Amino acid sequence: MLDYAHLRALSIVISEGGFDRAAKVLCISQSAVSQRIKQLEERVGQALVIRSTPVEATPMGKRLLRHYSQVQLLESELSVEMDADDPKLPTIVKIAVNADSLATWFLPALCEVFKRHQWLLELIVDDESYTHNLLKNGEAVGCVTTTKEPLAGCSSEYLGEMEYLCVATPEFIDEYFPVTISQTSLEKAPAVVFSTKDKLHEKYLGRYFNMTPGSWREHKIPSSESFLDAIIQGLGYGLVGHLQAEPLLEKGILKEVTPGKRKRVPLYWQHWNIKAKQTTIVYRSLAVTAKQSLC
Repeated sequence: MLDYAHLRALSIVISEGGFDRAAKVLCISQSAVSQRIKQLEERVGQALVIRSTPVEATPMGKRLLRHYSQVQLLESELSVEMDADDPKLPTIVKIAVNADSLATWFLPALCEVFKRHQWLLELIVDDESYTHNLLKNGEAVGCVTTTKEPLAGCSSEYLGEMEYLCVATPEFIDEYFPVTISQTSLEKAPAVVFSTKDKLHEKYLGRYFNMTPGSWREHKIPSSESFLDAIIQGLGYGLVGHLQAEPLLEKGILKEVTPGKRKRVPLYWQHWNIKAKQTTIVYRSLAVTAKQSLC
């Protein structure tokens, strides 16, 4: 059997980024923290921590952290059922989500559920093509992802598709695309992209205009709200989800740069295969709102 005090020490060492800070959280000495990690490593017969700055978990360490997070979720559910009126026993549900979903349909889907059950929501925001790694590493119990194939020990449920439109202000289009859209005009016009992780813009220009990375100019703005605001302010053109773009198109604030050329991105909800009601209830709420909001 694994010692869960040792697993908790491992979890805090990784989340805090080092043994010193973990010792302060646990209110024990640094040597005591190190001893717990050493005993756990001896128990499993493998190194669990990479002693870097900050420290990182090894592949086996990540597996143990995932197991510990699952146990925490189940114990939290059990504690609430045993003493539902005890405010000292909050249920924390950690979910990984992409910024575009968070900025539009995601929170409305969950707010009432979390208020009703008095759960605490902890969100980790990352690109939709990377959120499944957070689930795999045990940092989240569920994620909104573009990965269809379920991870080991997980289930994958289809939510719908986010449709992306290439948009800019009318003034920007008049300046950079007065006649037509071509590789030449796209090389000169500044684009707005979310981050280096986000490959949506790259895939879009590759598909429709046979362009390769590095052949266009781009602003990198890793904030969903500021990303959209930069386009509205005329800083550049960019790919915006239909839930944000369509109201602005109707008002004439933005126009489609490439009418008829849109990019659809399928989204899935992946979660652990454990009998925790939180993940079931969360999925049902997400599915209802996603059906109404996504394509």
